[in-house]
Amino acid sequence: MASARRIRITADDFGWTLAHNRAVEQAVKANTLTHASLLCNGFAVEDAVLVARRNPQLGVGVHLTLCEGKPLSSDGALGELVDEHGAFHDGLQPLVMCYLRRKLPLAAIEHEWRRQIEHARSFGLTLSHLDGHKHVHLLPPLVQLACRLAREYDIPFVRASLESPSLAVLGRLPGWLVISSLALHAKRVIAEHGLTTADHFVGFTTSGGMTEEKLLSAIASASAGTTEIMVHPAEESVELAPLSERYPWATTYRFAAELSALCSPAVAAAIEKLAD
Repeated sequence: MASARRIRITADDFGWTLAHNRAVEQAVKANTLTHASLLCNGFAVEDAVLVARRNPQLGVGVHLTLCEGKPLSSDGALGELVDEHGAFHDGLQPLVMCYLRRKLPLAAIEHEWRRQIEHARSFGLTLSHLDGHKHVHLLPPLVQLACRLAREYDIPFVRASLESPSLAVLGRLPGWLVISSLALHAKRVIAEHGLTTADHFVGFTTSGGMTEEKLLSAIASASAGTTEIMVHPAEESVELAPLSERYPWATTYRFAAELSALCSPAVAAAIEKLAD
């Protein structure tokens, strides 16, 4: 049906900590969360796989990363993308500077992303999608790489984080303009590779703050086609402490509020109503 409205809700950072994994499982059981993106260099990847096995209705993809945490490859070829200890930098600035200077180590990035994808596949997972931690996969050379890998590994869907303009974007206007420009280009690349992406995307401007009210609004205002809603749920527990202590952004994220929104019976009912 041409006018059908479909909701795809994806939890990023699956496998980062046990707190993320427990939140994903609760949201799946609440009949709201449909997909989760596995951060393959996370602290709790093996536990995330157990969650996925217990909940086969959950689509699991790979959250391709080039920042935060340690790479899975260790040959040193990532150059400026890692620090003196061989770990990814906490922020995106080194990656962006390499891109602007046209010095991205593309062969090393391909090797690292292959390792991430193959690590997920080694657990027997059939991967549903690819996306990027902090949207890193949207950089023009990297979206080409992500799509090529998606085709090679038979992964049908790649995220394009193209959020429609609204008053909400004013709070993150510079970032939204950059991401929107990159996502427009990404949509064309994804189509050229014969892959799929969502018709609409929600979650950039509400990253870390997807409350029940905002989630209900996103569902109610969804246009015809598929709308992907990006969320970052986690239990507020001791496992989150290392993130809050290290990453300033983590102190602003409302992890528990996002989990509460996903577990809301009103949200589940709103999604079910669209399917009727």
